[in-house]
Amino acid sequence: MTVGQAKHAIAGALLALLVGCATQQPMRTPEPGSRPVAGTDEDELWYAMEKSEEELARSPMRVRDPALNAYVKDVACRASAGYCKDLRVYIMNVPAFNASMAPNGTMIVWTGALLRMRDEAELAFVLGHEAGHFRAQHTLRQWRRMKDTSAFLGAFQMLAYGAGFPNTAYFGSLGIYATIFKFSRDMEREADKLGFEAVVAQGWDPRAGADVWGRMLREENTLKYISRSTVFATHPATEERLSDVRAAAAAVPNPPSTRNKAQYREATRPFLENWLVGELAQRRYASSQLVIQELLDDAPQEDKGMLTFYLGESYRRRDNKQDDAKAAELYARAVTLPGTPAAAWREHGYALAQQGRNDDARSALQTYLQNAPKADDRAFVQRALDKLGGTH
Repeated sequence: MTVGQAKHAIAGALLALLVGCATQQPMRTPEPGSRPVAGTDEDELWYAMEKSEEELARSPMRVRDPALNAYVKDVACRASAGYCKDLRVYIMNVPAFNASMAPNGTMIVWTGALLRMRDEAELAFVLGHEAGHFRAQHTLRQWRRMKDTSAFLGAFQMLAYGAGFPNTAYFGSLGIYATIFKFSRDMEREADKLGFEAVVAQGWDPRAGADVWGRMLREENTLKYISRSTVFATHPATEERLSDVRAAAAAVPNPPSTRNKAQYREATRPFLENWLVGELAQRRYASSQLVIQELLDDAPQEDKGMLTFYLGESYRRRDNKQDDAKAAELYARAVTLPGTPAAAWREHGYALAQQGRNDDARSALQTYLQNAPKADDRAFVQRALDKLGGTH
């Protein structure tokens, strides 16, 4: 049996299991630490999720760094309104903004979301929202509703094949479940409300949610189209969500102001460069340029060199002639700033060579080789130096 056939068999078996327990039953009160009643459809749904979670735990896409996981789990716990022991958080190396919640307490956070946030309060708002889905049993409600609609066939196709959702294939059927269990607008609003209340009760700044969704709206506006599920497309529009969270924040008397920006940066800074590389690998350069530029605008001085370099990379990799000058300008600026990667000197050198500034190009490429003595492309760069009249 091939890997694909195995995944199909597992997904099909889980789906058959869930279909077999399709009886409507009363909703239980989901107290912290409680589990579904044995033999109910919720119990079987949890069983299917737990089997999929085993697959998720083994995924090569999982970020296993202990410090980062501990930090994100701690924020999730505080934002969950007492449901900490029910949550298991998985950080997945996927360069897009997303987080999701399975009905058995499995929370998935993508690294693209962590890249886009600025502080702990913003993270808390996103995770509090996901915990709200768990507390309100939204997945069970949606599953029961799906079984009575034509959407069920489309859900089966995605569950069995991952059709149209290539990212989910990297971390198993639980990622596909998160895709097909799209919540209704009312469910999303309820999760926003529950998350908002929990986060503010913990002392985080209620304006953080609006900051997140404001950036998401600006990013969406750079895209020519937004891919949405063909089975469900019921999430509130970003404009609506932004308006709602702004109104909720404005209604809080004497609002708390905790953001914990330094703590967030300490936890995420070691991964910044890897996440920037992943961001550019999507080849959605207009949105990446917005994301990186806004990060650069907010960055401490020690991060400006790295962010300026990767902003330059976003222009170079787009491969439009009119972008060459912009990329060259950004490389030239990056090498004057703290925290710039060694590769900035290489790209700066190549840009100078394109401009016919051979002496300056040699100096930049030599600096690159000095700063990266074990660089994989050392021989290639040395050949470029030779052509410029450089020496070994």
